[in-house]
Amino acid sequence: MEVKATVEKLPGLTRPNPGPSPLLTVYTTMVSVMGFLILVVAIVSLPEDCMGLVIFAALAAIAELANVELLSGSRSRVSVSSVVGIASIMVFGPLAGALIHMVSGITTIVTTTLGSQRPKAGRVSMLRRGAFNTGMYVTATAVAGLVYSGLGGKSGLVNDFSNFAPLLAAATVDVLVNLLILIEVIALQTGKSPAEIWKENFQWAAPIAIVGNCFGGVLALAYEMFTYLGLAVFMLPILAVSYSFRIYVANSKVYVDKLEQMNKDLDEANLGLLETLGAVIDADDVYTFGHSTQVAVYAAGLAAKLGLPTEEQTRIVKAALVHDLGKVAIMDNIIRKKGQLTDEEYTLMKRHPAIGAQIISRMKGLQDLVTLVRHHHERWDGRGYPDGLAGEEIPLGARILALADALDAIFSDLPYRPTRSYKEVMSEIAQCSGSQFDPMIVEKFFRMAEEKGRGFFKNSAVVVDHAMKIEGLPLLGRMDRYLKKSMLPERDSRTKSNSL
Repeated sequence: MEVKATVEKLPGLTRPNPGPSPLLTVYTTMVSVMGFLILVVAIVSLPEDCMGLVIFAALAAIAELANVELLSGSRSRVSVSSVVGIASIMVFGPLAGALIHMVSGITTIVTTTLGSQRPKAGRVSMLRRGAFNTGMYVTATAVAGLVYSGLGGKSGLVNDFSNFAPLLAAATVDVLVNLLILIEVIALQTGKSPAEIWKENFQWAAPIAIVGNCFGGVLALAYEMFTYLGLAVFMLPILAVSYSFRIYVANSKVYVDKLEQMNKDLDEANLGLLETLGAVIDADDVYTFGHSTQVAVYAAGLAAKLGLPTEEQTRIVKAALVHDLGKVAIMDNIIRKKGQLTDEEYTLMKRHPAIGAQIISRMKGLQDLVTLVRHHHERWDGRGYPDGLAGEEIPLGARILALADALDAIFSDLPYRPTRSYKEVMSEIAQCSGSQFDPMIVEKFFRMAEEKGRGFFKNSAVVVDHAMKIEGLPLLGRMDRYLKKSMLPERDSRTKSNSL
């Protein structure tokens, strides 16, 4: 048994899909060619029992047709065709599995074209899809066969106890090679990290697939002892279970999809609440209007540039929206002071991260934001606040927020100084690398700045008209923002542009 995924239209991401990598075509072609070359070698050394090989190939095709797509948002399919491939290695020889899995790969053209519930838009061509899947299956099973033979596994002598360890190794290698090839192609097509793809789609299923593959030894033994009758006795119950499971999954998908939609709606509602909360904080002062949203924009860009998992990017953006929540407890004469703060006032201001973290900690479901909110003013050199953490003691998300927060502050008008030029900001960030900011994050920032261009950076402190549209927030989309009416008379020369 194996949990597989085949090349089709990939599920949508919560962040913008950067599009397929230019290396995608090269990679899939290489896998297809590798599979073809292995097949040439395998065909040259066909086993004597050609009729048995044909029967095994037919079983593999039937098993592949009976595979089950677990969930509409998953890349995983449950199939027992690899059990047949492992069995053929033990019965016919190390490369026989490649011939059997050639049939499985060709059969995926049918299963992914007619059996998938996903829309056809965006899929690769039928020929390319079949060639890649065939190359992937053939390569994985060929490597497994070589491992089986190399560890002393005896083909044609199945009932030898010494075959157990080579069988376990071959079953494991077949799954791992298949997943390595597959994860890489998904990474090239989606821009996700291999670790994220593994966690989302295959982490739970791989051990089950390895154990299932070991049943190939039972199938091989059944064939050796009872020939075709043994195959029928072994395979019919498994295929019946697979068919029953397919019916069960089909009936369950409606309810699962509804549950997934409800969870998505709940996440969006929670995100909207954080957006609103951030807007309330910002709208209290014209000089901080839009600050939280823009910090979230910068933080999202940095988190994406670092290649963090989608969940962690979302967490960082959420924390960015409420990172200044603690300022509600700071006196207005300090928050709105049109000049530098005194030492005493600055001491009071430094309490806002801890206060914000305390408030967030009382909100059910947002506890994972507490450390990011509390430590977003820590410095790489340990001279920040409130806890004086240094280096990697500071959570990565908080280090990202520290740079994003400083970016918006430097780019924006403040009561005691106007915004600075793009060149001045870049210079200041470079100078603070290794002291205020994590050098690694600064390096990623400059790469992001080069890719995004100057238009990505905004002066978030400008006064705007009602219903101003905020754009450029990859994880959150668009949102209407409004100013307090009492702020409108404060429009001045600094409000001419919000882009640098």
